[in-house]
Parts: sequence; structure tokens; C-alpha cells
Amino acid sequence: MMAEPDFVCVVCRRDIEMRWHRRNGRDRVVPPVCRHCESTYGSRPPQAGDFMDRRKAVQVSALAEALRTAAAHQKWGGPYGRS
Repeated sequence: MMAEPDFVCVVCRRDIEMRWHRRNGRDRVVPPVCRHCESTYGSRPPQAGDFMDRRKAVQVSALAEALRTAAAHQKWGGPYGRS
């Protein structure tokens, strides 16, 4: 059985090696967002029994939050403000 291709997370820019992740189930990694960013930036973490459309909605929410955070850093500086 072939593993899914590796990818780069669009939020954190880490290389995700798919050979170490589950291929199915609620904890599987769904490109282009890694599982960590999906659960950290998403509106809510995926629950048991969630369908793929809900996972995609959480990923869109994670991307929107990451963009909002990047825009705030551009406007207001880093995590401790401008010096």
C-alpha cells in the first residue's frame, strides 16, 4: 500500500511526512493543512463522526485565522508590539 504524498503545510510551512500519519479516521492529516494547525487555528477541533465537509470547514477557518494573525503581525508588529 502506497503512502499519500508528502506536503508542506500552508499555515506553518513545515514539511509533513505522510508515511507516519494515519490514512483514515478522524485524526488523519488532510492536506494542505497539518493536523496541528487545523486543531490550533480552527474554529473547533474535529469530533468523532465528523464528515469530510466539516473537516474542510475547519481547515478554511484555520486558514482564515492564520491570515488574520499574519495581518495583525504586519500591522502591530510581533507578539510584543513594536520597539
